[in-house]
Amino acid sequence: MMKIDEKNFTIILSLFFVFLISMNSSAEIKCTQCHSEKSILKSKRGDKLYIDLSRYTTSVHGDLLCRDCHSEIGEVRSSLDHGENAKEVRCEDCHEEEYEIYRKSVHGWSKKSHKYSPPYCSDCHGTHYISCVSDPDCQVSPINQIKVCIKCHEDENVVNDYGLPSIRFIQSYEKSVHGKAIEEKGLLVAAVCSDCHGGHGIREIKDINDVVFKKDIVTICGRCHKPIMENYKAGIHWTALNNGIVESPSCINCHGEHEILPPTDKKSSVFTANIPSTCSKCHENETISSAYGIPSGRFKTYMDSFHGLLLEYGELKSANCASCHGAHKILPSTNPESRVYKDNLPHTCGKCHPNAGEKFKNVKIHITADKDVSPGKYYIRKFYVWFIGILVTFFLIYVAMELYSYFSKKKS
Repeated sequence: MMKIDEKNFTIILSLFFVFLISMNSSAEIKCTQCHSEKSILKSKRGDKLYIDLSRYTTSVHGDLLCRDCHSEIGEVRSSLDHGENAKEVRCEDCHEEEYEIYRKSVHGWSKKSHKYSPPYCSDCHGTHYISCVSDPDCQVSPINQIKVCIKCHEDENVVNDYGLPSIRFIQSYEKSVHGKAIEEKGLLVAAVCSDCHGGHGIREIKDINDVVFKKDIVTICGRCHKPIMENYKAGIHWTALNNGIVESPSCINCHGEHEILPPTDKKSSVFTANIPSTCSKCHENETISSAYGIPSGRFKTYMDSFHGLLLEYGELKSANCASCHGAHKILPSTNPESRVYKDNLPHTCGKCHPNAGEKFKNVKIHITADKDVSPGKYYIRKFYVWFIGILVTFFLIYVAMELYSYFSKKKS
């Protein structure tokens, strides 16, 4: 009697599968008799090669036969081992338009240029169980997409190989107003990776200070924040950017990129107490001020003012830059529509000061202690500088005399 060891058992099992395949006329049944969940085969690499037919038929490719993608396999009547004939499935054979966009993207053109291959279709969409983006189970649906992207963008080896943005920078999205809306609240309308970077046609970000890039950012953010975009485009910053002035801020210059926080968050760059320092990044830049004729010293004069001092000491109701100039529709003071236009000051100031009258038109704002601009402030400051200086001098002289007297008496 033949001893049934592991080798003989494998042969008998293989012959049994061949018999079943030859007895069945359906191409799908032939494949799933070996590759079903109950009958798992393994590739030479050790991968599990099975398919859940009921799940597959509900996918977007559910009406396709195995041979439609695995065309090289054929009928597989003569041999059970067709692993050597198996080739990489070419999604581009059916999805030509999508593949052409992908091929020109940062993922596509770099496919063979580095140690680690960039993602192919199956890496993002899956293999047999691909579903529509609207399906919560879909790998690239808003709720799952972040996890798919970070598989590569949080891989230290891949990041170093391609010189990608730091892992910490990528992870900061999860703490943002967008990331929390998706992960904690399940708000699928919040922006995910593909909303900003695109799906198949992801482009390389060469320079975040490029005019075209910054203009594109405004359009991208405007898809969700349309009213804000329209206000921004009516303001001086967009006018400057549209005229090629790269230093003019777009959305990310004020709000950040991945870690965009709500204005109510104390860490947000547009939190009430942080707005002056955010605006000062440009308005205190001497290069920008001199190049475009922008008045300098706005941050210092604000912080020296009553409003600035109140804000510095924690009074969040105190007026900041946006309170007077607006947040997105910022216009020059010479524009009649500007909130800081001379005739509009009573209304603008009246939001905090209900009794603001016509006299507010003549109020000087952002004044410096300059003799020609504000002689009152100039002389008062001069007085206090001399007064305090003389007072401190007399105090030091008094202390010196006291010490001299003390040590003189001690010696005697």
